[in-house]
Amino acid sequence: MLKQRLLTAAVLIPLVVFSLLYLPTSIVQWLLAGVVVLAAWEWFAIIGFKQRPERLFSFASLALITVLTAIVISFLLLSTILWSIILVLVVRYAHSALPANIEKVIMQPVSAVILASLVLALFWHSAVLLHSTPLGAQQLLYIMVLVWLADTGGYFAGKRWGKTKLAKAISPNKTWEGVAGAVVLGLIWAVIAYAINLSGSLGLISWLVLSLVALLISIVGDLFESLFKRAHNIKDSGNLLPGHGGILDRIDSLLAAVPVFTAGIFWLGAY
Repeated sequence: MLKQRLLTAAVLIPLVVFSLLYLPTSIVQWLLAGVVVLAAWEWFAIIGFKQRPERLFSFASLALITVLTAIVISFLLLSTILWSIILVLVVRYAHSALPANIEKVIMQPVSAVILASLVLALFWHSAVLLHSTPLGAQQLLYIMVLVWLADTGGYFAGKRWGKTKLAKAISPNKTWEGVAGAVVLGLIWAVIAYAINLSGSLGLISWLVLSLVALLISIVGDLFESLFKRAHNIKDSGNLLPGHGGILDRIDSLLAAVPVFTAGIFWLGAY
């Protein structure tokens, strides 16, 4: 398993770095769209939409929501509101079962597809917008590395010192000690990134606070996907990536972190 994970990472990481840093946004937006479609395919299957008519409905919903979030309202504001609500939900029911009315939203296929489509659409819009800014390619890579390092720090700290459950009703293996490890490693990377001028016009404190918020909300994104999978009795979202599970398993944290980070970058006046 570890060998497979390392081999997959060895192939994917150079491709991701090259694509983000050297390809224009006009191409990157389609690559990101491909990632979103693959993640949607897995997410809709978790929900139970596997037949052709159901697939057509679910992807039509994703396309429509993607268009509407671009032209009807500010997707940065909507992203912040959505992930604030999900944060409250995860914190409130971290150690207890969801109430029936909330569980119904996750279990009922149509409402679940709409929610999943909204999360995926907001991620795509935010990632494309960030990449189009002067430092956006580097900052998009920065937030990805931040999330991956946080995941690594959380895993090893949790495995070594983890005792206090973070959200036992959602993801029993996650601990507060793991969160501490994620924060330490993540903030070290944030300081390094600031030193090499990835923060743009943001000062050190603003950059660190924004990075910390994005890191913490990335954990919420991970828990949110776990909540979906647990509700539908699924372990992995797929098996597309050997040793890593599915695409959705790899980007669940980014689905939350990228929109919130992008919103923060713009609202703090970096652009």
